[in-house]
Amino acid sequence: MCDPSRRQFLRSGGLIGLIGLAGCTSVPFVGTLGFRLRNYTDEAYEARIEIRVTGRSDFEKTYDLPSASGADPYVHTESTAISNVPKGMSYTVSLFLDGTEVETLTATMDCVGRDKQQIEEEIDINIGFGGNDTVKMADSQC
Repeated sequence: MCDPSRRQFLRSGGLIGLIGLAGCTSVPFVGTLGFRLRNYTDEAYEARIEIRVTGRSDFEKTYDLPSASGADPYVHTESTAISNVPKGMSYTVSLFLDGTEVETLTATMDCVGRDKQQIEEEIDINIGFGGNDTVKMADSQC
């Protein structure tokens, strides 16, 4: 038979453990993935963005991308393309212009728990920055 003081000790230890774990639920382990698509060129495009997480297409959308207005690029922001992406998960972003794949980026979700005014994990997609034939993609660094 078990000693009553031992039972009380084990019960107290279990309760303390549960209280300690309860605080862990607010630690961010997942985040949102978004992007900014900028066109610096004087050409309009049909731009398709595809984002793959764990090998499957989780986001795919086509945009009619107008040309830049003078020195100001046309900017389209998608702040929550994918929600609940686990920290440390790899993802791939592909850009297609007028039906042709022109750039692909593979990165790791590492920005979670940021200010809600910001995109947590942001992918910058720049068309024509530094010259009409250039396409550059980069993910945010936390």
